[in-house]
Amino acid sequence: MRLFRGGLLRHTRATRAPSTPATRHPRNTVSPASTGSRAAAARHTDAFEAATRGATRTRTATARTASARNLPAEVPTGTVDYYRRRHDDFVRRNPGVTPPAYYLEYGQKYLERFNNLGPGELSPKGLEWRDKTLKALQEAIEAKRMEDPVAFAQLERDPEAFKRFCYDTHSHAYVQSGLFKLPAQDLLAIATTPDFKDLLTRDGLRQVGDVLAQMRFSDLVRIGGNTLKQFMRDLIPPFPSLIRTPSLSLPW
Repeated sequence: MRLFRGGLLRHTRATRAPSTPATRHPRNTVSPASTGSRAAAARHTDAFEAATRGATRTRTATARTASARNLPAEVPTGTVDYYRRRHDDFVRRNPGVTPPAYYLEYGQKYLERFNNLGPGELSPKGLEWRDKTLKALQEAIEAKRMEDPVAFAQLERDPEAFKRFCYDTHSHAYVQSGLFKLPAQDLLAIATTPDFKDLLTRDGLRQVGDVLAQMRFSDLVRIGGNTLKQFMRDLIPPFPSLIRTPSLSLPW
């Protein structure tokens, strides 16, 4: 029996057809066609993203350019047309919007009026004060613009708030430019140059109060001394004019 089983087994093993081993593909293997499709898709995606980034950069640059055009421009200070140029700059940036009345109805008006004061109305120190003050008032506006151009542009669009800001800079400019070092003659000429309708407004009275609040007793003494000196200069002609030199007629 063991021989039969052994012979049967040997016969079975001898007659069994050899099996062909199955072809196995390694895992994660991509066919060449599939690889090409994915590479093409990747290239398309990269091109799309590059185009998108380029369009975004273009839109950003355009927006920045437009924003820069809408920002308040720098205007040189110490000029006789400063307020007119600020007015024109606002109109350029805000077509159809009413510009702050302060630019032309106060700033430019009084710049021209004070600029017309000459030696007949102000002493040399008074003329020096005038020039310093006109420049200081313009510099205060430019400093506000440079501090935050966007906020300045918004402030301009509120005429009353802009006027209050400008009025608040007046007293500091007056005093720092040497108002309390002038004689009373100059102070009278300065005080009577503005229209009373502008002085008697709430903002006008407030700026007068701000100036007086900064005055000290020593300032009053200085004003009194300078007033007396100016009175003597006006009363007594310059010394050289009192001396008459003889005229000689020479024969040749």
